[in-house]
Amino acid sequence: MLQALLVDRFKLAVHPDARELPIYALVVANSGLKLREEKPGADSHANGIKGPDGFASHALIRTGRGQLTGRALPLSALVRLLTEQLGRTVVDKTGLMGNYNFTLQWTPRESQAATFRESEYGPQGSGAPPSTDSSESLLFTALQEQLGLKLESQEGPVEIYVIDHAEKPSEN
Repeated sequence: MLQALLVDRFKLAVHPDARELPIYALVVANSGLKLREEKPGADSHANGIKGPDGFASHALIRTGRGQLTGRALPLSALVRLLTEQLGRTVVDKTGLMGNYNFTLQWTPRESQAATFRESEYGPQGSGAPPSTDSSESLLFTALQEQLGLKLESQEGPVEIYVIDHAEKPSEN
């Protein structure tokens, strides 16, 4: 419905494209993987992770300020959350196919009102790693120390949308 409105009012025309931009590759750190794989049929409710209804579900993710807890999650879920948090595309290059249980804690910057950025996809940023005083740097360290995962800065294909045409909105 929103797309129809944009086309009608703004004569908006866009097309998807892929560009080589800075990305982060998620890899297993040299220290080794510290994630716990969810075993089929295992009772992993020891952490007390339950859904809003009070019952445990198979896969669950809980976020809070500076904390991310997952149960029975594929790494693709963690990759999506890291992409949102960092404002840069994160690509899974671990080769791990299982579902994992984990708790990740870091110190977010003071101005960060919630665990994740307000915008789902922020600016891609430069190819340089974050500065040592940023919450992103603390998140990088937490990933490596707590989960045995590392984010490496690379260039890679990122899907973007190119605006082909737009006009001032028509009057009502």
